[in-house]
Amino acid sequence: MNYLDVVKSFEDAGYTNITVNVDYDIITGWTTDEGEVELVTVDGEKKFNSYDEFRLDAEVKITYHDLRKNKNK
Repeated sequence: MNYLDVVKSFEDAGYTNITVNVDYDIITGWTTDEGEVELVTVDGEKKFNSYDEFRLDAEVKITYHDLRKNKNK
C-alpha cells in the first residue's frame, strides 16, 4: 500500500500525531515499489488491527520505501 493512502486513512480516522519516515533502500524497484509502506506503528505498537483502540493523539509512525537515488534530492 502507498504511504500517502495510509496517511490519509489515519487522518480520516482523526489521528493528529502522524510522522512519515523514508527508508532509501530501493535500488531497481523490481520487488518493492516507490512509496510502498514498510512499517506502521501506533503508540509504539507494531502489531494492531482495526478493532484496537488508541488515543487520537497517539504517535503514528509510517515508514516507506524509496529509491536510493532520491536520497540527496
